[in-house]
Amino acid sequence: MPIAAEITYSIKGSSAVFKGQCKNLSHSGIQFETEKLLKEGTSLEITIDTKSDKFKPMNAAVEVLRIDPSEDSGYTVSGKISDYK
Repeated sequence: MPIAAEITYSIKGSSAVFKGQCKNLSHSGIQFETEKLLKEGTSLEITIDTKSDKFKPMNAAVEVLRIDPSEDSGYTVSGKISDYK
């Protein structure tokens, strides 16, 4: 399902926080754009915030499956949601 929402994420085991823009979301997967180059197989902790009063921010554990250069200067990341928190 297409969705435009801001995300923040960190690499599991790291305290550094990065930003991205969610593009697609399903019950088992996510696609987002970011300026940070990630590696396939990386485990992430992601928070998706729609900035809506109707929906609370969602936290999930994600495994990076694919990285492609985006049309902008960053990267399009596709990942598998392994757990909701």
